[in-house]
Order: sequence, then C-alpha cells, then structure tokens
Amino acid sequence: MGAARAVDPLSTLLLFGAGLIYGLTFTCNKIAVSAGIPPVAYVFWQCLGAGLVLLAVSLAAVTRPGLSGRDIRRYFVISVPALALPFTVLSFVAPKLPAGVLAMGQVLVPMLTYLFAIAARLDRPHFLKVGGILVGLAGVLLILVPGASLPAPDMVWWLLLGFSAPLLYAFSSIAAVLFRPPETPSAPMAAALLLASALFLLPLMAATGSWWFFAGAMDDGDWALLGVTAINALYWVLFFEIIRRAGPVFFSTFNYIVTLSGVLWGVVIFGDRPSAWIWGALVLMLAGLFLVIAGPRLDRRTGYSKNE
Repeated sequence: MGAARAVDPLSTLLLFGAGLIYGLTFTCNKIAVSAGIPPVAYVFWQCLGAGLVLLAVSLAAVTRPGLSGRDIRRYFVISVPALALPFTVLSFVAPKLPAGVLAMGQVLVPMLTYLFAIAARLDRPHFLKVGGILVGLAGVLLILVPGASLPAPDMVWWLLLGFSAPLLYAFSSIAAVLFRPPETPSAPMAAALLLASALFLLPLMAATGSWWFFAGAMDDGDWALLGVTAINALYWVLFFEIIRRAGPVFFSTFNYIVTLSGVLWGVVIFGDRPSAWIWGALVLMLAGLFLVIAGPRLDRRTGYSKNE
C-alpha cells in the first residue's frame, strides 16, 4: 500500500495558483453559455485551443506526447472523465445556477479522490485527513438546504446534476497516476489529454447539431471562451505537475480553493450576494483544507497513523 508523500512548499504554492485561476472558469462558463455558445461546442473549442497551444510549446521544447496505441488509449481513459464529460455537464448547467454555488460541488472531489486512492492502494487512512474531508463535506451540505442558500428551491436538481462532475474528476485524478506514461513531461501530457477530449467531443458536437465558430465582432461570450482556453492551458500543466510532486489526494484539496475562488469571482464579476449559509460553508471548507494538508503530520504526532 502506498504511503502519503511529503508536501513541499512549491507544491502548495502551485496548488493555490491552480485553484485561484480555475475558480474563474465557473464565471466564464456562465458568460459564454448565456451568450449563446452551445455547451458541447464551448468545451470542444477550449480543449482544442488549449491543446494546440501546449502542443506547440512542447514541440518547441523538443518534447512530445507518446503516440503508441497504448499511450493513446491512456489519454482517453484520463481525459474523458477529466475534461470532456464534466466540462460539458458544468457548461450545460451553468446558466441555471449562480456561478459561486456551482463551484461548491468541487468540495466533493477530495473525499471521493481519497476513497479511490485508498481502494487503489495509493494512500493510507489518516485519522485527521478523513476528518478534514468530512468537515469540508459538511460545508457543501449547508448549501443544499432548499430555500436557505439557493435563490430558488427547484435549483437543487440542477445543482445535483452539476455535482456529477466531482465523481468524474476524482476518478481522473487516480487515473492520471495509474495510467500516465512515466516518461512524458507535464506539458505534452496535458496537450495530449486536451486534444483527446476535443477528438472525443467532435462527433458529439456533430450529433447534437452544436456546430459553432467565432463570427463577427467579439462579444462577451467569445472573450470568455478565449479566457477559459488560456486557463485550461495553464491549469492542466499544473494538474500533472502537482500530482507528480505530491500525489492525487493532496491535489484534490485544490477543489476547496476552487470553491472559495469561484464564490469570490462570482461576487466580483456578477455581484452575487452569498447567504450566511454560503459563508458558513466556506469556513468549514477552509478548516477541512487545513486538516487534509496537515493531517498526516499531526497523525504521526498523535499516533493515529502507525503504519507511516
């Protein structure tokens, strides 16, 4: 069974950077889809654009993704649950919910990733880490109280649909460890995943009649698509680099940071007014984040994690 990895300061800094920029994607999703860009086309173009940018960077650095049949299958196993499916779900429900509230679903990812990691023997149970994940989960439960935190009670069904994305994200984090070709650097690996997702989405876009392309003067939706494309190009490099350095469970705590930044971006850009339940949920999430990051060290001191 795998042991938890030590977390260095650079990994923590990269984690907070990834969470801050990724939190803006919920706002971009809402702007782009509300402006009329079909959800499937929106995800396709951001994956294709970010993938081509990273491929160009990789080729300039004389590195490239592996192109064997086995490598290509691995790219699809990681990319479809990490990109194509959850991005499409989140883009579809984005106009139905406040951007900050939808970001709250990310808090489920650490708990699910930790459970998957234990099942895959990539991590061990830690008393305080489990406690931290449960504290974070308690935070997300606060926003599911109908009439208290959501503007309309019937929004809960859209929220639950949006919460299918965390399950896919958790699976993809574990898949990134189990199936990543060990010799492939982070940038070409991210390029391969983004391009594999675009290829997966191409027939889906055709089947749903979701063809779309930039036309005429740039509007807010077009700029939001360009913005989220740039975010994805940077984020997926950080995704692989952080997992390589500190493991999938540590990376999964980035979702607490995404939740906080997603709410704050919603306040800044849309003027969202989170309820007291939302702010209470954020406090619980930050407490959970601290326990997950510091948990293994504290467990060793208190004797709960005797196998370390």
